Parts: sequence; structure tokens; C-alpha cells
Amino acid sequence: MTYYYNHFRKPKLGNFLKVRDLAIESRAKMPNPGFVTATISHPQPALGSNIIVSTTIFDSAEEMDKVLDYSDTNDEILERIQEVDALCESSASVIGQVLHNTGVPEGFTPKICVRDTVTAADGKLGDLIAFLSEAIQTEWGGVPRSANVSVPLGRMNFNSIRATFFYESLADMEKANMDLISNTAMVSKFVEVRAAPQVRVVSRVVSYTPRTS
Repeated sequence: MTYYYNHFRKPKLGNFLKVRDLAIESRAKMPNPGFVTATISHPQPALGSNIIVSTTIFDSAEEMDKVLDYSDTNDEILERIQEVDALCESSASVIGQVLHNTGVPEGFTPKICVRDTVTAADGKLGDLIAFLSEAIQTEWGGVPRSANVSVPLGRMNFNSIRATFFYESLADMEKANMDLISNTAMVSKFVEVRAAPQVRVVSRVVSYTPRTS
């Protein structure tokens, strides 16, 4: 099963460009697919704006284990991480498991990343996962997109699920959203299985490394 490694960094004032460029450079050294995003719309703007998130994708837990073991004993990698982190107010990592994904359309170049965190109603975790896994396969607005449903391994609420969507533009995101909210049957089902409205963060994709095979 696919896993991902997120590294969240909030640059100190005046260091955004340095952190962005170093994060892109560091991620590019990895042979795995992945991407780097910069937050452009956050529910708590004063806290979450300009967050740089580096994401690396692994095809299995075993593959991630090998990379983590190697990184833990490689001073060059650790020094590179420390170099970037020293330019930041905060730095944190998240490991997660991808439960379902749509794949990537041919020729797709993501520019917008939408991360929704949803909490299932009590006893509805399986139903929420099933709903989201089916929903991401549905066409929204006739626009190209990629999406996945995942769970962070460490989380404050075990009922929390993340749905991530990629679009080629804000205009495409708008079309998809308008189509989605007009689907009353889907919205009603979503309301039944969630505990509260989802929390959404929108970011710009500043670097993207697709799969090569």
C-alpha cells in the first residue's frame, strides 16, 4: 500500500524564497515521485499562511522503512534538513497511508492542491472511507484532476481522514466545487457520515515530480 511523507515548514519572515527553493532542491534529490506546495489559503491565515510542504511518495511501507533507516544514519541528509529548518519558525513531519487514489491523467500538470480533513461520525469511519473513495472517482465539472483518500499514522482523532485533490488551475477547482455542491444526493450522504464540516487548506504546487513508469 502507498505511503507518503510530508514535511511542513513555516519560514521565518524574509526566508520564504530560500526555504521554498531549498525544499524543492532537497525533494528533487529523491528518486521517488512527489511535490512541494506553498499554502495560499488557510482557515487560520495568521498561523498557516506561506507553509511549505514537501511530499514524497513511497510504494510500500517496506520502501519507506529503507529510506528512513538510510536517512537516520546519513549525516549529509540530516545536515541538509537542519540547514533548511534553521530558516524556519517551525518544522514538522507527517507519515500517512494512502487508502485509495484516482491515478493521474495523462499529461496532467497540477498547480492547485486542496487538502480536506474530515472527521467521521461515531461508528461511521468505514462508511466515510467508502464514501470518499467512491466520490473521488466521480467526475466533477468535467475538469482533469487527481485525488486520493489517506490517513495520517499519527492523529489526534482516530476518525480523521484526509482527502486531497489536485487541479491544473483555480478555475478548474471552482468548476469542480460548483458541480459537487449541486449534487444534493452526494452532499446529503456526506453529511450523514461526517461528524462536522471538513477543514480545507488550499496550496499552490511549486514543484512536481511525476512517476516515471
